[in-house]
Amino acid sequence: MRKKVRNFIEEYHMVEEGDCVLAAVSGGADSICLLLLLLELRRELAIQLCAVHVEHGIRGDESLRDAEFVEKFCIHAQIPYKICCCDAGRYAREEKMSLEEGARELRYQYFRQTAEEFGADKIAVAHNQNDCAETVIFHLIRGTGLRGMMGIWPVRGQIIRPLLCATRQEIEEYLAKHHQKYCTDQTNEELLFTRNKIRHQILPVLSEINAQAVSHINQASATVSEAMELIDELTDHAVKSYICQKDGGYFISEKLLCEKPVILRQALHKVLAQAAGKNRDISRIHVSQLQELFHLQSGRWIVFPEDVEARRIYQGILLRKREKQDCDMGREWRLSEKGSVFIDPYHCDVQTRLLDKIPQNEEIPQNRYTKWMDYDKIKGTMRMRTPQEQDFLIINAQGSRKKLNRYFADEKVPGYRRKQMLLLADDTHILWVVGYRISEDVKVTEHTRRILEIRVNGGTAHE
Repeated sequence: MRKKVRNFIEEYHMVEEGDCVLAAVSGGADSICLLLLLLELRRELAIQLCAVHVEHGIRGDESLRDAEFVEKFCIHAQIPYKICCCDAGRYAREEKMSLEEGARELRYQYFRQTAEEFGADKIAVAHNQNDCAETVIFHLIRGTGLRGMMGIWPVRGQIIRPLLCATRQEIEEYLAKHHQKYCTDQTNEELLFTRNKIRHQILPVLSEINAQAVSHINQASATVSEAMELIDELTDHAVKSYICQKDGGYFISEKLLCEKPVILRQALHKVLAQAAGKNRDISRIHVSQLQELFHLQSGRWIVFPEDVEARRIYQGILLRKREKQDCDMGREWRLSEKGSVFIDPYHCDVQTRLLDKIPQNEEIPQNRYTKWMDYDKIKGTMRMRTPQEQDFLIINAQGSRKKLNRYFADEKVPGYRRKQMLLLADDTHILWVVGYRISEDVKVTEHTRRILEIRVNGGTAHE
């Protein structure tokens, strides 16, 4: 085991001579095994050691006992250490995360802080092959691309994982051989958590089918990692060739569609994450929606997480974070029967004019963004605005009403677009869903005396 771990550390260049390595020690079998091995290897690797333990404030007395166990171990081993206490439950609630996510994020925050205090160059954590296999299965169940199948990386920045070459069984055998005690976290046995179900129910069945199941999953994960290196290189080339900064955001040329599908998707995911400022909330469905936008007419838009707006424009897509005023979709813009109003959040101009009669040689416009209405049938003040709860349309000559939400559903208007739709309204009576239909009761007929012409030009509300 000692030789195997040393070779793994050298293969991935995890440490250099003179490095100070901070070992993250929970007190469980994996982390105690990690610390023991690093203690054995520190002279050979010419490294210094220190340790950190994070007490999450979740498991009461049991958690405090684990912290005490780690403290005594470090004192006996004569290595510098720090015990960090926190309230992971409260943090998870405040950040709207699951308890597992919140605890992990807090844990790594303390790892980085402690590394800075000790002047540590690397942070060693105790993930093993079983953890990697569980992660791959977890990602596959939830839905993932190739990157999710890479599992856990041996090295990522300052983080190193020397035990990724070993299975949990090898770790337990090593500890038994050295008569080394360790702590057991009872929550790891509870099947309420998805990862515990994978650990205690799924992986054992896979290992019954093939004793090397865990190793084979790790080998497949490593192969995917190698393939991703090439894909990342090709993706970077595509990004440089077809994506550039423009108008405070990113312009994505439609020429990107000529790339292989995997490169196309990776490039779109990368630019979406860059525009959002984070990768976490960007999913496969967002990438698919962005890809589909290429096939829609100019002026269509989608809003993604972190208020990133993708707008179809000539020869491509403009991707940018919306400014505060762009996100203010609750405003109203009053219209008169003659004039022009610029609607800033939509970057469009609304023009109106009043006609005493149908102009000679002209027919009622069929354009989606130019409409004629019977002006004398409009009773209140005309406003351009976004949808409200009680909005309705008149849908036939008998005066039947249809709630706007029902109309959106019938027309298959995507949910993410409904709150952003631009409407011409007279109170809760919708005269025109811009880009779609007008209300039946304001249509021009042979009895119409005066015609209101309204035209929407340019911007995200226009084709």
